[in-house]
Amino acid sequence: MMAKPKGCRILVLGGSKGGCGRSTLTRNLLVAARQAGLKAVGVDLDAQRTLGKWAARRTETRSQLPQIVDVEVIAASADEWDAVRPKLATYQLAIVDTAPGVEHEMARMVAICRDAAYVLVPCSPSTDDLESVVPWWTSLAAGGAHGAFVLNRANRRTRAFAASRSALLRHGALVPVEIPLLEGIAAPFSSGLTVMDYDKAAGADVIADLWRHTRREIGV
Repeated sequence: MMAKPKGCRILVLGGSKGGCGRSTLTRNLLVAARQAGLKAVGVDLDAQRTLGKWAARRTETRSQLPQIVDVEVIAASADEWDAVRPKLATYQLAIVDTAPGVEHEMARMVAICRDAAYVLVPCSPSTDDLESVVPWWTSLAAGGAHGAFVLNRANRRTRAFAASRSALLRHGALVPVEIPLLEGIAAPFSSGLTVMDYDKAAGADVIADLWRHTRREIGV
């Protein structure tokens, strides 16, 4: 087994189902890390290049808003991971956005997640998401990955929230921060921004709490 890149901690956003919120959280956490002064890079393993396209829009926006932090994204595929890993050695943190349907590359994804200091598994309070992410995470945990579920698009006042929370806790750790269903969390992406780029924006405090939790877990 190859050694982990020295000086770099790896955070993976994973989940076997499309639309669970991986890219949304990746973008916000990458900006939070850069705002904290860390030398952080995003790794886009999704063939749709959602993270990479957002980063390109952000570069254009910075020409008008130079005060926002810059970001860097490396585009690759899961089977190129061994070639990507040495490139991460000069960074303090790499945040990896994975592709949907990763159960078709389970061996490769287990290897990537085993390299990670922490794996965040977004899941909305729905039966469809639970039926997808729970067995996927069980396989990762059996392969030696360390991480937790994070409830996304959550509404504490619904029965679905309580049921989903209990179900996830039966199968693994759960981040003590829920991401609410707020349009403002995703709305800025079309301009290459995130909710973290706005002062006192609705949802920014929640993302900040998620970043604090994650930062402690990964040790940066």
